Amino acid sequence: MGVNTEESKKELVIIGGGAVGMAVATHTQRRGGYSVTVVSKDSHTAYSQCGIPYVLGGEIKDFNRLVVRSPEFFEQMGIRTRLNTVVDDIDLDTKTIGCSGERVHFDKLVIATGSVPHVPESIEFDRSPGNVFTLRTLADGIKIDDAFKSAKDLVIIGAGSIGVEVAPEAVKRGIFTTLANRGDFILSHNIDPDMSEIVRMHLESKGVNVITGSIPQSINGSGNVGSVTIDGNDIPADVVIISTGVKPETSLATRAGITIGSTGGIVVNEHLQVRIKDDFHPDVYAGGECIEVYDFVTGEPMLSQLGSEAKRMASLITDNLCGIPSTMHTLVNPWICVAGGLQMGSVGLTSQAAGKSGIKVITGMSKGETRAGYYPGGSRIFIKLLFRGRQLVGAQVIAGEGVKERIDCLSFAIKKRATVDDLLKMETCYAPPVSMLVDPLRYAAEDALKKMKQE
Repeated sequence: MGVNTEESKKELVIIGGGAVGMAVATHTQRRGGYSVTVVSKDSHTAYSQCGIPYVLGGEIKDFNRLVVRSPEFFEQMGIRTRLNTVVDDIDLDTKTIGCSGERVHFDKLVIATGSVPHVPESIEFDRSPGNVFTLRTLADGIKIDDAFKSAKDLVIIGAGSIGVEVAPEAVKRGIFTTLANRGDFILSHNIDPDMSEIVRMHLESKGVNVITGSIPQSINGSGNVGSVTIDGNDIPADVVIISTGVKPETSLATRAGITIGSTGGIVVNEHLQVRIKDDFHPDVYAGGECIEVYDFVTGEPMLSQLGSEAKRMASLITDNLCGIPSTMHTLVNPWICVAGGLQMGSVGLTSQAAGKSGIKVITGMSKGETRAGYYPGGSRIFIKLLFRGRQLVGAQVIAGEGVKERIDCLSFAIKKRATVDDLLKMETCYAPPVSMLVDPLRYAAEDALKKMKQE
């Protein structure tokens, strides 16, 4: 078998230095066959976005701990990394990208541009005072951390995962924190209103001022921000974080004629190749938060913003680039969030998502403990299961511990099309330091079965 020389290698260009981009770069480089270039507008690469809130709260010592690999590491591997570089365009006819006034040729291209913060039109963000931030990159986190050093009052607009995670971390630093959400309950994309209320009570117990059902009218101040007007009341704020969700970064793909789906993400096939009109391009792949995937339960298009799924997509793209046909499957999107010591997780459909898809669900609820009642250190656990007919299609779990394990189990159960009967037959282990004799999961299944019999 011949040895690849630099002259014989094909040019692989990757746009985006996040979880997908850098994983594809390293895995492909190790297998050989490509000369790899990564172009990213970010000032850092190969870091954990998910850890940023915990640096802000001091649980992680500094931002350097979040950097998995330095640019020097990639250079030593032979991967060219071009940070702080904006790609101007993609020309699929000439197979080049434009950046920094030059054309860069590719034989294969990977688009891994991720997401950008979605700022509601009602908020005049570009003309807002200073100390108004979005939190998306490591550089954003560093700026917010610097602002926190002298902050007394923080307003977080938006109560998704990032807002909920940051709020109690800011309180730990002695900052009076208001979490404002336009919807009637927090974490509305991930959990149902009854489960959301548990999280709200926990955040309030940690000192977070939670406001729901209100849209901020204005961000006020000259120079730096001074307050945020909500429901006619001026809430003091010397720092504001706008955390109202993200949207796929598809501007480059759109201008290149690549098809964008109904969710706003790039349309790809099972090999993660992008679509141009009626065909999928054999040399252009896309993965991560910028693409459209499909829901396992409903079959409908969706977006996934999970790091775990990004790594899976990176492996799939790498295989296909290296001649190993691999395919993407539908997702149940297991999610977990930790805020102020409370763990909350979900997988599959919520009641709202089921309603939007015209699916009638029956729910089962239970409350219990994570350890034997006499064993110290446990916490309350709340479990909600959702069934279509007798088949499990969704689950939500909230507790101080043991959430990930249950969500992982229930994710597998949904993919195996488990029924309420299967869950009632499930065997679970027991030891006082880690569980009750009967896992509360069983009681949630029993509650659902009782409701099914009443139908």
